[in-house]
Amino acid sequence: MNTPSRVLSRCALAGAITALTIPVAAQARSQHVRDEGKLRYIKSSGTQIIDEGPVHGTLPGTAKVRFTYNGSPTVYATFTITGHGFSISGRGSGHLSNPNSPTPSFRGRLTISSGTGSDAHASGSGELFGVFNRRSYALTVQAIGTLHT
Repeated sequence: MNTPSRVLSRCALAGAITALTIPVAAQARSQHVRDEGKLRYIKSSGTQIIDEGPVHGTLPGTAKVRFTYNGSPTVYATFTITGHGFSISGRGSGHLSNPNSPTPSFRGRLTISSGTGSDAHASGSGELFGVFNRRSYALTVQAIGTLHT
């Protein structure tokens, strides 16, 4: 006779066997990420500024950011972080805290949309923080969020 506890035990066992038979590469993993960097100005075109530089933290490597500032308090960015054996790409937007400052800070949301190498199926979301230097066009950025691979 199948009691409720035996049925639950069989279901749990079947679930455990199924989880063990899925290849490790097919199992998604999530990790909390926190990276920051001081990026230097490379070039600009219209309202878009391109900065690059090293980032340190969970995903160390080099970041390339296309930062869009058109005079409004809302700023936009697309980014790629490239490290040893991986790259991830995404976008973000934020609101300048003091648009008239020579170094306004910003805060907003970010979304990770793709990746390559060990992070080929990357996705995720989080918060983007930073400071934009109007004189040098340099960026100081920090990203905190969750990465799913």
